[in-house]
Amino acid sequence: MKFLSAVLLLPVLSLSTTARCSAQSAMLVDAPVPSEATATTQPGDPYSSSAMGVYPVQQPQVKEKGPGLHWLDWSMLGASAALRALDYTSTEKALSEPQYYHEAVLPKALVENKPAFAAFQAGTVVVNYEAYRLLVRHNMRSLARVSQYVYVGAMTFQVAHNYQTLGQTPAN
Repeated sequence: MKFLSAVLLLPVLSLSTTARCSAQSAMLVDAPVPSEATATTQPGDPYSSSAMGVYPVQQPQVKEKGPGLHWLDWSMLGASAALRALDYTSTEKALSEPQYYHEAVLPKALVENKPAFAAFQAGTVVVNYEAYRLLVRHNMRSLARVSQYVYVGAMTFQVAHNYQTLGQTPAN
């Protein structure tokens, strides 16, 4: 019984959709022809013609450029990168004299592998840069600068301590 009702319902559905489509075709045939004034509009004009009248054309949205980095931002990022390079050289110099120095913070396997240690230092520079850019992009420039001041201050202290300690190496 269900199959029979479905078979009888199918022609009814197809006729209703056909009638709807032919009604749309009839409306398009009866649509007014655009006048000469609207037909001569140029593609750059703010108005274009349509079958129902003249409507403004939606202008494409221009993506705004995000806030960029200022000279102070670049100088702080440059200072942190330079301090990372100095930290690398001071650590390598200290590790060349293992009888006097050892690495207290980083794993020994990382520090003894020069390419891995250089990649670690470069990676911290990249992560620092990306974190700074992320904060600036989300309109938190003051937080980015304060955190960069703290980072540069801590790295300056550490690098100065490393070089001061290297300068006090006992004479052989």
